[in-house]
Amino acid sequence: IPVTLSDIPPPIAEMLNDEECWEFNILELEAATHKRPLTYLGLKIFTSFGVCDFLNCSEATLRSWLQLMETSYHSSNSYHNSTHAADVLHATAFFLRTERVKSSLDQLDEVAALIAATVHDVDHPGRTNSFLCNASSELAILYNDTAVLESHHAALAFQLTARDGKSNIFKNIDRNQFRTLRQAIIDMVLATEMTRHFEHVSKFVNSINKPMASVNSDCEGQTNFRSSPENRLLIKRMLIKCADVANPCRPLELCIEWAGRISEEYFAQTDEEKRLGLPVVMPVFDRNTCSIPKSQISFIDYFITDMFDAWDAFASLPGLMEHLSDNYKYWKTLDEMKCKSLRPPPSS
Repeated sequence: IPVTLSDIPPPIAEMLNDEECWEFNILELEAATHKRPLTYLGLKIFTSFGVCDFLNCSEATLRSWLQLMETSYHSSNSYHNSTHAADVLHATAFFLRTERVKSSLDQLDEVAALIAATVHDVDHPGRTNSFLCNASSELAILYNDTAVLESHHAALAFQLTARDGKSNIFKNIDRNQFRTLRQAIIDMVLATEMTRHFEHVSKFVNSINKPMASVNSDCEGQTNFRSSPENRLLIKRMLIKCADVANPCRPLELCIEWAGRISEEYFAQTDEEKRLGLPVVMPVFDRNTCSIPKSQISFIDYFITDMFDAWDAFASLPGLMEHLSDNYKYWKTLDEMKCKSLRPPPSS
């Protein structure tokens, strides 16, 4: 593992040169880094955003923190592992670099978003909130069945960070700045909870999209309007929400791989629910009967289309919307062929 950015092995460094591109292949990075993509991509992205300068911490402290966060993800999860975190970090950085977002947020917002993306699923057990509540798990009891995982991810991230100075990226910032940064990180991690999905999206549409559509002429006024603290909060929530579920907007090959990974994680949960006699939370995710194309079509229809239409109207992301359309057509084609798997049978 490199001490600094300059110590990254050349093949990995070369791969990371494409990091600013939406089509960046995180799965190649996963393979090249032996399932440690978060540390390497994190070093590259955090350096590019001047995070160490902002936090007044050394690159060694940042590296140590990234390693600590990465090892706190479960590599045994097929989906919720450090590669998902790296993928969400990548999307977050991509969104932060768009003109609209750049002109709306300040550097503290950017740093908070990058940290939130990095930690947003830390120590994820590969099971959903509903499963943890039904199983009366320690976490569900601790968090009163409310935003169980998201509360745990945020709390644990700060616990781990404060554990020792070697990896405490916050040790050199003043108390007020820390409080502001901490609140922003917590708010963004909690915003990834899907039970409040429609509430978050409609707030963004009503407070950001609609007013901007009506004042489209006055550029100066628009930036001032966007930059109010309330609106910045909504933009940051929407940004991490979109980054978290951007898989259907990735190039087809990546989209297919992610669909296979999330399906496998859900199948494993259904297997365990049956084995333990717990309620089956997602009966469609039964490995014996599931149509993956149907599940992807439903997910896109129910959650993705409206949210990304709203985000695209704000941030302008034609490439993503084209991938989304192509991927949707791919799943539709498989479904029309009555194919339940990730890919069409070889014969066709």
